[in-house]
Amino acid sequence: MQADSLFELESEKSFLGFLLLKGADNLIDIPLVPEDFYQDTNRRIYKAILDLVDKRTAVDPVSVLNFLKENSLLKDPEREYEYIYSLYKDSVVSHPLGYYAERIKRLSERRKYSKLLMNALELIQKEPGENESVFNQIEQSLTEVSRSADVKGLLPVSGDKAALSEYIKEIMESRGQIKGLRTNFTQFDEMTSGLKEYEMMVLAARPGNGKTTLALNIASNVALIHNRPVVIFSLEMSRMELLLKLVCSYAQVESNKLKRSEVTKSDAPKLIDAIIKVTSSPIYIDDSGALSVDDFKGRVRKLLTNETLGLIIVDYLQLMNDPKNRDGGRQQEVSSISRALKQMAKEARCPVIALSQMNRSIEQRSKDQRPQLADLRESGAIEQDADIVTFIYRGEKGKDEEEDPRMKGMAEIIIAKNRSGPTGSFPLAFRPELSRFDNV
Repeated sequence: MQADSLFELESEKSFLGFLLLKGADNLIDIPLVPEDFYQDTNRRIYKAILDLVDKRTAVDPVSVLNFLKENSLLKDPEREYEYIYSLYKDSVVSHPLGYYAERIKRLSERRKYSKLLMNALELIQKEPGENESVFNQIEQSLTEVSRSADVKGLLPVSGDKAALSEYIKEIMESRGQIKGLRTNFTQFDEMTSGLKEYEMMVLAARPGNGKTTLALNIASNVALIHNRPVVIFSLEMSRMELLLKLVCSYAQVESNKLKRSEVTKSDAPKLIDAIIKVTSSPIYIDDSGALSVDDFKGRVRKLLTNETLGLIIVDYLQLMNDPKNRDGGRQQEVSSISRALKQMAKEARCPVIALSQMNRSIEQRSKDQRPQLADLRESGAIEQDADIVTFIYRGEKGKDEEEDPRMKGMAEIIIAKNRSGPTGSFPLAFRPELSRFDNV
């Protein structure tokens, strides 16, 4: 592509001429900024127009020239006087204002992308660091430009009639059906209407209460039943441990028996079937352990070039790190990590489940030890960013089962926060020996 194909001076002149001729009443719908103009003179003229609009001053050649003069923005007064009047007298404005704005914006975004690609080439040639670090920098820069291209800015609601009507029609026709990604845990799906694109769910529990198991069960259901790609970042368990849990859960074979080579002949075909099912499913596992925010973003973006993801799981949030925010203390670092997970849900257009630790303070409560939002470790930012916060509660070991035998083999799932639905709790059967939660 030639450099001169990345700008259209005639479109810039027609756009400015339109405003000088007809006024700037239609600018509310236009997402252009001065930097979108290729020619410096046009940038300064458009900045003057925006400032005049902000001051509620009528836009015409005289007011624009006076503003430029009073703010020392004229670089060649005689030539620029003539240029502004020529825009007013000679510009051909045969199209609506939005037509010219769209062409200017499109070429502006291409110039930004072109500049980033040239900078990326220079970085590849000169940066002495590790490849993954270099590639992550480049991918992050390109993604930010792409994301900014999708930003629509402030728009009037007058253009939303058709889309809003269609959205309400879909809601009415669904009659309470699950609209989001099904986990196949019935009561969870009913309370949340399924996990939605852009949502971050935090799943927390005390150690040994099954948060990794529940996350893997959800992953298995999404990948094996609904055939949606699932990404699992495991910062604590190895790849083989996770695969063993997935296989034993599907086959309903006790993992301890398998590890002790005590499985029966009848278990063998179930294990073989489970191995085939799990290893042919669209599950991706990263068990590299030390995972930075940039590593996480880079690896997901790389996968997004070939896959449309259904779900991302991070086990667990507090083991991630963000070197860029480490100096601000642990609270700031966790806040940055939590925000990055939420942003990735939006970017990848799929839900993110982040497993989380809990504070020790829960163990010091003398009465009800059911988890609360304040029990999340470094809870402020995590609670704020999360769309759904879910706890697993299994009571005080042995005590609850003695008081109520029905609690044996059961777990209480508590939805403590739900932006788009009710909160509450429901039971699931928990069989840790099979790495399974089941509906009851």
